[in-house]
Amino acid sequence: MTTRLPHGRRALVRLAIPIAIPLALAIPTVAAPAGAQTDFYNTDRGRPLRTEDALVIERRAFELQAAPLTFTRVARGVSQWGIAPELAWGFAPRTQLEVALPIAVQDDGTRPRALTALAGVEVELLHQLNAETTTLPAFALGAGVHLPVGPLAPARELVSLRALATRTLAWGRVHLNGAYTVGDDLAPGDRGADDASRWAAGIAVDHTFPLRSLLVGAEAHAIAPLLADAATEWRVGAGVRQQLSPRVALDAGIGRRISEGGAGWTLTFGAAYAFAPPGMPGFGGRVR
Repeated sequence: MTTRLPHGRRALVRLAIPIAIPLALAIPTVAAPAGAQTDFYNTDRGRPLRTEDALVIERRAFELQAAPLTFTRVARGVSQWGIAPELAWGFAPRTQLEVALPIAVQDDGTRPRALTALAGVEVELLHQLNAETTTLPAFALGAGVHLPVGPLAPARELVSLRALATRTLAWGRVHLNGAYTVGDDLAPGDRGADDASRWAAGIAVDHTFPLRSLLVGAEAHAIAPLLADAATEWRVGAGVRQQLSPRVALDAGIGRRISEGGAGWTLTFGAAYAFAPPGMPGFGGRVR
């Protein structure tokens, strides 16, 4: 969703970027070590990197991301803002269900004020096929749908399939992701076109510091827009994920487009809260 900012807001954005980047880099230094915690090790899509690992959350556990923020500077004076509250539930062995409500900000110059509205409802089922062994990486498959709900949602439902793989090596982990959206291209000008892709592929590496419950990573990925004759976009990024407490993990990331066009920058920041309600039926036992 594209936002052309007025002069005052552009000044605010120019101030926000140099403030946000040091804040992201400062996460490892301000957080105290949280020993024996592992949620920092399980990355999510876009938190902090677009490429995620092939691990799902524990069975019977929930993970809430209340207000993960994404800011993208598309070009000089043109930016995108959005948050996507998300709830994931490990409802079966090695299987999680995710529901997200992306909210975007759009100002196309036809209204006195920018439009802030729901940009659809995203639902995905992700199943981890196996646990990683010394000879076999971990694999996971996902199937999801982006429903046309809200003024800034795509004009039709978008059904996508994903495949993920993770291999742990002596120095860190390597992740491969691929995604494909079925169906026809979106029409030019569709409000969901900015966030939709025909296909996407990415590779990421990360390294963990277990005694500080800290993960750092970097990635490169390619995205083919869901528009006829649109050029493939290449991006690189880096991010950190830090466990603050047994239930809370913070993440921050930065990315940049390296293909032709303007130097678009993306900043992300969010927090994940993991829990397992003991009072619900079937939740009396220990979380696995």
